[in-house]
Amino acid sequence: MTELKWLWENLKGFRGRYLLCFAISLITPVFVIINPQLTGQLVDSVFKQLPDGTYETIVDASLLWPPILIMVAARFLRTVLDYSSVALVEASSLGLLYNLRMKLYRHLQKQDMNFFGSISSGDLMTILTSDVDMVRHNLVFVFRQIFSGALIFIIAAVYYFAVNWKFALCMVALTPFIFVASFVYRNKVKGIYKELRQRLSKLNSDAQENIEGNRVVKAFARENYEIKQFDDKSESFREQNLYAQKVWLKFYPIIDGLSQSVAIATILAGGIFLIRGELSYGELIAFTSLSWAVTEPFKMLGQLFNDLQRFFASAGKIISVLATEPKVQNTGSYAPADFRGEVEFRSVSFWFDDNKVLDDVSFTIPSGKTCAIMGETGSGKTLIADLLSRFYDAAEGQVLVDGVDVREWDLNVLRGHMGITTQDVFLFSDTVDSNIAYGDFGLPEEEVKRYATMAAAEFIDTMPEGYATIVGERGVGLSGGQKQRIALARALAVKPGVLILDDTTSAVDMETEKYIQQQLEQLDFVCTKLIIAQRISSVRKADCILLLDNGKIAERGTHSELLKLGREYANLWQIQTGGITQ
Repeated sequence: MTELKWLWENLKGFRGRYLLCFAISLITPVFVIINPQLTGQLVDSVFKQLPDGTYETIVDASLLWPPILIMVAARFLRTVLDYSSVALVEASSLGLLYNLRMKLYRHLQKQDMNFFGSISSGDLMTILTSDVDMVRHNLVFVFRQIFSGALIFIIAAVYYFAVNWKFALCMVALTPFIFVASFVYRNKVKGIYKELRQRLSKLNSDAQENIEGNRVVKAFARENYEIKQFDDKSESFREQNLYAQKVWLKFYPIIDGLSQSVAIATILAGGIFLIRGELSYGELIAFTSLSWAVTEPFKMLGQLFNDLQRFFASAGKIISVLATEPKVQNTGSYAPADFRGEVEFRSVSFWFDDNKVLDDVSFTIPSGKTCAIMGETGSGKTLIADLLSRFYDAAEGQVLVDGVDVREWDLNVLRGHMGITTQDVFLFSDTVDSNIAYGDFGLPEEEVKRYATMAAAEFIDTMPEGYATIVGERGVGLSGGQKQRIALARALAVKPGVLILDDTTSAVDMETEKYIQQQLEQLDFVCTKLIIAQRISSVRKADCILLLDNGKIAERGTHSELLKLGREYANLWQIQTGGITQ
């Protein structure tokens, strides 16, 4: 099966230990036979049957000690082997767990925006936690139980047939019925656990989304509504769990009843064979002691099948994620020693599904110059920045940096020359210093402070521990403007050849914005700037301004040239400034 083949491939490096565990499992069941067999011999040596059918009790210590010592040694050796088997399987499973999580995490780091737009973060967290744990659980417990249970049953059955084949037939006559009931149950629950896993994923997604958006929830006093939504998903998950258990409880009495019937058959048939003289007391005691070896594996089949279905659901989800290849591939190798930062969009078009977001967009930004992009929400402004950073690839046309198509660049080299501040500012739950130096952890502290000053982030000095202050998850506790300024300092700290500012100063006051613009004009390194903004005050000094409308460039030129056109840009200027000309 695909899932089992995949599991074996991912056990690479730990297969030897896992196989050794199963090799030990081949030996251990033999010891299951030894103690009942010796117990039977002891009973038969103590109770000697006479020709007239009566029994004589014989107590001879010389006959008792050897079997007893062998039984103690067998028990001790079995315990040692069981311990070794558990140690081996735990070591191999923990190795698999680590490798699988790292493989998944590395794979996620290589994915593009298309992937993260198609799967929820809650679903990904479910894959990285519960799905991986379920795979390990099956590796450690389920597979071993199936293997050892089957071996114990086979060895016990062989022993029964070797001693008394008639009695053995009575013992195993019911086992085919247990097999049939178990496999009917397996087919019944096959799809139930896939649905259960989906509902767990939705539950996790809802929880994560609401924890991240708790400020919005509180701002609109929607706590009760969100509690109700979470309760609905929790109830849905509970109902599916109950349904799975109800299906199991319908089959459990059948499977358990048949298993118990084997024990009953042992007593009834054993009594009959004993009365008829076809079994000795010792053989009956040995058979009775071994009856669990026949019944127990079948009693566990239902739970094992439950866990197996969970395994297939979880493994299938992991496999599907690992099989998803990013549309943006790092296949380029262009990595020049110098980076000029010339940017060109050449007849670029892009679709999201059937929605055309950019339509034949062309423009050039010479090295060291500034280009500003304006337009209504959804006009494609941020997408231009995403295409330049190769978060997406153009559907038509070319995006070029220094005259070379971005698809021919080594992706890490290309992005290493870019500093980006995004619309939705993201800060890590770490120190302010680490957030600013994220692109270069070797950045000296004085440099961190210099770039913070350039980004008008002097407020950092007033924080409880200054630059060593831990910012909350996603920067909780900071204002929008404060987060924007830390993000700008982070982008500047890598001394980018291309600086992309996406609504970077939308949450700061006019005076702070003016200061930041002055700092950007005085950078001590050559930097091409792409500014995306809604306020004309943020773009008026740009060397070129593009006004997008429905994915097309409707107007282009400098601030003064666009005012002279008297079209949409001039209208925006009129609205935002009240007609003041300066």
